[in-house]
Amino acid sequence: MEAVDLRTAAELLGVHYQTAYGWVRSGELEAVKRPSGYHVTEEAVERLSAARRAPLPPPKQAHVRDWERQSERFYLRLVAGDETGARRMAERLAKAPIDVVDICEKLFAPVLHRIGAEWAAGTLSIAEEHRASAICERLLARMDTRPAGRPRGVCVVATLQGEEHGLPALMASVALRANRWHVHHLSTQVPVNDLAALARAEGAAFVVISATRSETVAAAEVAAAVIRWSTNRPVHIGGPGASLRQLVDAVNG
Repeated sequence: MEAVDLRTAAELLGVHYQTAYGWVRSGELEAVKRPSGYHVTEEAVERLSAARRAPLPPPKQAHVRDWERQSERFYLRLVAGDETGARRMAERLAKAPIDVVDICEKLFAPVLHRIGAEWAAGTLSIAEEHRASAICERLLARMDTRPAGRPRGVCVVATLQGEEHGLPALMASVALRANRWHVHHLSTQVPVNDLAALARAEGAAFVVISATRSETVAAAEVAAAVIRWSTNRPVHIGGPGASLRQLVDAVNG
């Protein structure tokens, strides 16, 4: 097996020399010390490179005993405009750690549905509803991270023209990124032809369309047929009551 010096090994690994030296000291990178310095076999370099490319095992998930109680507390903070309190709740759950899909599906979704229903009934003003939605959007953005490891593939998430509610699509994007998908989140009011064109250009494995009302679900079904024909890729429609968990399980195979 051919050996290289540590500086060359660092270049092959794409890191600074001092980083490679630290790996030698910690035992992560096997090396032999010679009068001219540390030498590393190409096999050892490839072994460490493969280990760094491999996804980390998922952390052990905690469980929430009473989601209803958590939702009530979250609701009270949102309608009061207490963004700090709502953020602390969401961050505490994320650090537990609770699966981000569960946080979206069992905390954000039911509370936002309740707030929307109270706005429709006239017990919350448009301003209060918009404030709560804006807080949720910022909190979801803080949770929007992707674990280490090779992405599963590319997908596109959007809502179509005529659909103004963007939070369900944002939750889908957060959930998919947490499962190592590279997500192009297009937000709201996207023309179907533009959506199909971008999905083709990005080589998307699938497309997700969010729809929150019966009339937009019908439009999404028509658009999905166009996109399937144009891209030859599956399209998932997230309508009222749709499950994020089912979406994630379906695309993860």
